[in-house]
Amino acid sequence: MKLKKKGIRIMITGIALAIVASGCSSATENSVTQASHPVKVEKLVMKPLANDFNLAGTLQASNEASVSFEADGRILNTMVEVGDSVEKGSVLAKLDTSVYQLQLDRAKATMEKAKAGLSQAEASVQSAQAGIHSSQSQVDAAQSKLQELNNGAKKQEIAQSQNAVTAATNAYNKKKADAARTQSLFQAGAASLSENENAQLELTNAQKSLSDAQEQLSLLLAGASQEQRAQASAGVEQARAGLETAMATKQQGLASKAQAQATYEDALAAYEQSSLSLKKATLTSPIAGVVIEKKVSDGQLGSSGSEAFVVGNIKTLKVLLPVPDSEILSWKKNQKVNISLYNEIRIGTVTQIYPSTNAKTGSINVEVSLPNPELDWKPGQVISASKSVNQAEALLVPVESVISTGSDPYIFKAVNGKAVKTTIKVGKVTNNQFEVLSGLQAGDQIVTQGAGTLFNGDLIGNDVLGKSEESSE
Repeated sequence: MKLKKKGIRIMITGIALAIVASGCSSATENSVTQASHPVKVEKLVMKPLANDFNLAGTLQASNEASVSFEADGRILNTMVEVGDSVEKGSVLAKLDTSVYQLQLDRAKATMEKAKAGLSQAEASVQSAQAGIHSSQSQVDAAQSKLQELNNGAKKQEIAQSQNAVTAATNAYNKKKADAARTQSLFQAGAASLSENENAQLELTNAQKSLSDAQEQLSLLLAGASQEQRAQASAGVEQARAGLETAMATKQQGLASKAQAQATYEDALAAYEQSSLSLKKATLTSPIAGVVIEKKVSDGQLGSSGSEAFVVGNIKTLKVLLPVPDSEILSWKKNQKVNISLYNEIRIGTVTQIYPSTNAKTGSINVEVSLPNPELDWKPGQVISASKSVNQAEALLVPVESVISTGSDPYIFKAVNGKAVKTTIKVGKVTNNQFEVLSGLQAGDQIVTQGAGTLFNGDLIGNDVLGKSEESSE
């Protein structure tokens, strides 16, 4: 430490000078002697002058998060140590994922199987729908045929049929005449056997066409028989039964599809759960900050809900000050507050005034935020605080540097390697420091430790002056 090194140098200098001064019987206040004990010299600077530091609190990270595992397993790796800076989403630790990966693979296979079953069920529904369309067409055709039979033949159809009979009769008469002529020629030897046979065949066909036309006309004139109507009605019923079967098949297909859909959704949920469990095996930081605590190590069994790390933002700290409720009205948001730690003073800002009184203490918490860019103030340290009424500055010296054996207090200035007794006038005590009203000015070098062992004019060593610290440090 710097102070220890200074002390060693001073002690060595004291030993050397003690040999030179050994002839002196005793040291008086005005004699030139070497300090018998190490001293510390500081340079005076102006410091903020605040009210009495009558409040105390414990420093906390401005934003702190307790990070816990959300899955069970053996810790494979811890990626950070206490004091490491992390970003939001930085990996803090990893669990062994072999079990979770196996669960994910099984869930994926089950999901794919369920998906195939759902596709098959959808195909069955579509096939059943096509069957419904086909059965409906058959019903429509059977009903149309039955309707035609019930309505009987139309006049136009009868006329067409009569014309067909007339045409068939004319064709028959012609073929009959042709066959007779060909027969005569054949008997006379003027026509061949083949020509005679063809003429007879054409006559037979013409006779058949005439009979068919006559029968069709007869049917039209007579109307549909009872048997035909019964057959047509039976056809309608059969078509309707086919339609009902097709509709039942569709309903069954829809039920199978719904079941397949539910199976697929269950499998998908299981897959997503397994995927989430696999992701939870990697522990990440929810905020940016510094690792304040590490409670796990590699190879240890981690369990869901068990705290593993504490991460906090300590570039900005906060402290809760217990303000008496009788004084709370004088505190305002954004008000400046002097925060003191080991004689160092920083300016904080009131960020929140709590709305209720502490039931145990009767005080009201005031939250103060203060910068900590060098991260040299730590969560858990106890500070003292005072509301800053003004920002006036004054010379402040440690109480231990002021000697008051008579009416006028004094200190020792360090001037050219000697301790010079200097009378001062002091004001109030602030944070274990006297306010100097007169006798000193900024830039003076004073003895802040070991002053009680000095006499006016004692040598304190040039190397001490050369290594002196400013009182603001």
